[in-house]
Amino acid sequence: MFFDKLFKPAPAKKRTSQSAQRHRKAGAARSRPNASSERRVRQRIAVEKLSIGMFVVELDIPWEESTFMFQGLELKTVDDIAEVQQQCRHVFVDYDARSVKPENHDIAQRPGDSVLLVEEHSAAQRVHSLASETIHNLFQDIRLGAEIDGGKVQQAVSGCVDTILRNPDASVWLTRIQAKDEGTAQHSLNVAALSIVMAKSLDLSTKELEDIGVCAMLHDVGKTNIPLPILRKTGPLNASEQEEMRRHTNYGRDILISTASVMSGAADVAFSHHERPDGQGYPRGLEDESIPFYARIVAIAEAYDTITSKQPYREARSPSDALQELYENRGTQFDEDLVIKFIDSVGIFPPGSIVELVNGEIGIVLSTTTDKLKPRIIIILNTDKEATAQRVVDLSQNPLDQNGHLYQIKTTHSDGSFDIDIEEFQRAGLRFG
Repeated sequence: MFFDKLFKPAPAKKRTSQSAQRHRKAGAARSRPNASSERRVRQRIAVEKLSIGMFVVELDIPWEESTFMFQGLELKTVDDIAEVQQQCRHVFVDYDARSVKPENHDIAQRPGDSVLLVEEHSAAQRVHSLASETIHNLFQDIRLGAEIDGGKVQQAVSGCVDTILRNPDASVWLTRIQAKDEGTAQHSLNVAALSIVMAKSLDLSTKELEDIGVCAMLHDVGKTNIPLPILRKTGPLNASEQEEMRRHTNYGRDILISTASVMSGAADVAFSHHERPDGQGYPRGLEDESIPFYARIVAIAEAYDTITSKQPYREARSPSDALQELYENRGTQFDEDLVIKFIDSVGIFPPGSIVELVNGEIGIVLSTTTDKLKPRIIIILNTDKEATAQRVVDLSQNPLDQNGHLYQIKTTHSDGSFDIDIEEFQRAGLRFG
């Protein structure tokens, strides 16, 4: 089968503490060689907006009070950016015709985009933060006996729909940033974003996108009735614990049916998202078309996020592992046609994925392209799995590596492989999309 041939994930290589230290410190800022004689422009910029490729010519503190060896430094790695962010609030950058401009840099924008991806990325982050706070507070309130505020849920979902309509990639990669302690709430937000992205590929209306977003965000609300020791158990659940965990579908239905401010379809999805086309799901053993349409969509998004997220009982698995599992179980555990649509919508190599190239280099997927096997990536580790000068490579343009071989992706790796923290790259200014 296609995915069996395409994905053969290799185990992530363990980095020694010495190599990990080199990864964190490699690529220290250096003065810019061969400075252009062309006219340059100096611009003040907040350190939160710094990006790889910019050239810093002035700090908001005296150079001698900083840790930098040279007066002037090119930002070549996320560590360079992080070091500046630790010491300054704003800096001055210098650019010319060949430099990375603050308002229009290569990692952030591609020719032909209808919306500046720097702006859309920031908007997606704001929407994601708002939705994350909303769903986190919602789940806490429900555990304490409060009713669901349907208006707040609708507002959060509407923001997600708006940013996904503008740029799905920016939202997909945000689902790769794993919450440290929000559990069910963060999972629900991720499933909502993935469900909306998938629904968009089905050409559903904006109203339908919002409806499915609400259903997805509340699909696991019944878990607020599950005892926390069961939710957080690191070992296998015993028979009685498994039975109680399965009841979350019934609990969710009951909670949502009694909530007048939430669309009625949300209760159907909460009750049915663990049904399977082959009739082996629960709680009713529904088959095929008898399973609500939105529930079939949410089931796929839910499974993908569960597989790629760290669980109390196991580590996260790679996106390619998740896609392969979905593909292999199409028609039995998941709706066959919708699985194909999901893969098409998030991409074979979703934004935020850690990928290993055939030549051994390691990169992070920035965005998809018209060729599903050839996304835009940023190279961060060389063939020896050590930090290297970071550069953006658009595989759809069929570029060659330094040995003259075509750049191709070999496999993907789970978050955290090679000591790579996706969230750390995001904080340092890396723009996805």
